This record gives sequence, C-alpha cells and structure tokens, in this order.
Amino acid sequence: MTPGPAEEVGKVASATVSALAGTPAVLALVIFNLLFFGVVVYVQYTNGERWEKLFELMLKQCIEVSK
Repeated sequence: MTPGPAEEVGKVASATVSALAGTPAVLALVIFNLLFFGVVVYVQYTNGERWEKLFELMLKQCIEVSK
C-alpha cells in the first residue's frame, strides 16, 4: 500500500525540522525571513488603505470645486 500525500508531507516536514535543528543559524534566518515577510505584507496593506483614503478625499475635493 502506497503512503498518501499526508504521510509524505509529514515525512518531509520531519526531515526538514531535524535538519534545521542541527544548524540553528539557518533556522534563525528562516524564522526571521518569515516574520519579515509578514511585517512587509502588513505594512503594504495598511499603506494601500492610506493611499485609497487619500485618493478618495482628493477626488471628493476636486468634484466639489468643479461644481
């Protein structure tokens, strides 16, 4: 009987964790990169909301001036 995808993923995850446990510097870099990516995504999301609000405010002001 062949193992399913869940068993294979579990084996790969287990092997990856055991390999990274031997090299803590690489593990620290992986964790740092994941956290950094999360912060960048959050900052870009909030920045997009800020620009959207600013654009809507400018658009409303331009429409009021032209009337």
